[in-house]
Amino acid sequence: MNTSAAMLIDGTAIENVLPWLYQHYPEHQPRPLLLETPYEALMDIGPILLGAPAGSALHRDWAAGLAELQQGLWLETTLPIDQLCASLQRRLRIHSPDGREFWLRLADARPLRLAWKAGATWPPGFWHGISGVWLRNEQGPLKAWGNDAPDLDCAPHENGLKAQVVLDWPLLEALTQDMDSTKETAA
Repeated sequence: MNTSAAMLIDGTAIENVLPWLYQHYPEHQPRPLLLETPYEALMDIGPILLGAPAGSALHRDWAAGLAELQQGLWLETTLPIDQLCASLQRRLRIHSPDGREFWLRLADARPLRLAWKAGATWPPGFWHGISGVWLRNEQGPLKAWGNDAPDLDCAPHENGLKAQVVLDWPLLEALTQDMDSTKETAA
């Protein structure tokens, strides 16, 4: 399996995120997940994907805990970056078991860290093209989820941002915990 890596960053975590990324990491091409969608006006605050191989400046700064990058995700991927971007776009909107549709804060490690701490599991095929999801906690980088079947895709249809994936209640509850009242502790 050919593996590369990418960083997923929440645009709200960094003021003027795109100019900041171009200034600090000119060798990495930011790919806003909302670019070329009906929500393009929000692309600066939406998730932003960048190729970030192990050992790159972006990966090193995230691993070292640079404040602006601490809430980002580092992804081990088997897909080229453009295909990974399209796959992640198809996961931005999800359904609850009762059919309601929600936006998923896919690029913000804080709710994902809460889900990891709660032992929540993702549906098979959610992390399509991704063999490992890495978060940071107080001790540094940690592999939160591994994926033994990165070729499995539970959202295979190219239909824009329409929700295709249903997340179960335990995962949704873990992702929506009140982060202000939940003191994060070392895992």
